[in-house]
Amino acid sequence: MEMRFLLCSSLTLVFMLPLGEAAGDIMRWSRKEMVEMAGYGEDKLSSVLVTASLLSSSSSPIPGATVGIKCHTGYRKRSKWIKAVTNALGQFTIDLPSHLHAIHDLEKACSIKPLSVPKPYQCSPTKTQRGITLVSSSNGLRVYTAGNITLHRGPCK
Repeated sequence: MEMRFLLCSSLTLVFMLPLGEAAGDIMRWSRKEMVEMAGYGEDKLSSVLVTASLLSSSSSPIPGATVGIKCHTGYRKRSKWIKAVTNALGQFTIDLPSHLHAIHDLEKACSIKPLSVPKPYQCSPTKTQRGITLVSSSNGLRVYTAGNITLHRGPCK
């Protein structure tokens, strides 16, 4: 009796092993498929871009400056600084993280300011804060601008 049970169990395993491998091949999904099935798409549903230019008092661009944006989130007083560095023309673009996209009235909730500027411009006050204005909105892309942020040169100490 025991021998017959062992023989039947062995034969069952022998026949199921190839079946299991075949089933396993069918059940293998790519990472992209798994992410989509779980509802965590990597494709952005929306994008929020904030652009501006940083200029000196003589209207020349300030390249290499670090600019940041903070937003009132409602959960905590403010978000962390989201930073960008100005290019050779003094322009920058910040792509806001998705957890900030749903903030009601983003124009009132967020402000931009220069966080650090290159040496030739360090005598300029960096307390300049600027709000943002909606420029366009279509197909899940919203673009805001702070326009031209001008640093007025002050006396160096």
